[in-house]
Amino acid sequence: MVRTLAWLLPASAAKNRLLTRLGHHVSSRARAAPSLVWDVDEFTVADDASVLVGNVIRHLSAVEIGEGAMLANFNLVSAHPAYKDSYPEPNGLFLEAGAKVLSRHQLDCSAAVRVRSFASIAGHGTNILTHSVDLKRDAQAAYPVTIGERSFVGTRCLLLGGAELPPHSVLAAGSTLLRPEGVERPEGLYAGSPAVFKKKVDGAWFHRRHPHTNDLYVPSTGRTIRG
Repeated sequence: MVRTLAWLLPASAAKNRLLTRLGHHVSSRARAAPSLVWDVDEFTVADDASVLVGNVIRHLSAVEIGEGAMLANFNLVSAHPAYKDSYPEPNGLFLEAGAKVLSRHQLDCSAAVRVRSFASIAGHGTNILTHSVDLKRDAQAAYPVTIGERSFVGTRCLLLGGAELPPHSVLAAGSTLLRPEGVERPEGLYAGSPAVFKKKVDGAWFHRRHPHTNDLYVPSTGRTIRG
């Protein structure tokens, strides 16, 4: 309860020190805005990483926000407590360096959800659902979901347990990504429900050196305004 109350405090260096004294690991150079964090065993926020305002995070073994990574506003990140108590593998959300989860997504982390370095869950309204009923066994089961390095998940996608988006790939807006059926997926654009490979993709975004861009492209003029 004390850690839950501490997470509701405004972002500050003093809050980071308090959370660390209470058993989490929050860098002095991190931003930890007010969020409702309940029943999370280990919470790590690395240098220059951000947890922004209004997130609800509960019933997880671990949350790791890597260096320069960001969990933006008003996300629901949760699991049923049975998975944390019964599975030997840690469940939770794991953002590697430079990874981003933007705003208003729902992430069921009954099994681990891993967003690899410089990858993004972008837009709004994406759902990740790691658990479901195993029809063969008549039992609930959870399988991890992985977003590959420097990949991009568009708005309002659905990713189900066991789904893997390859590195340097895009999941088009509104698509549903399922667990691969024993075939290695190539890098590229995936779209549809269920999502299938469409074509190779490339662009400056996949080769950037920084997790964020402030540049603004104006289609009507063809100009890019440098931020």
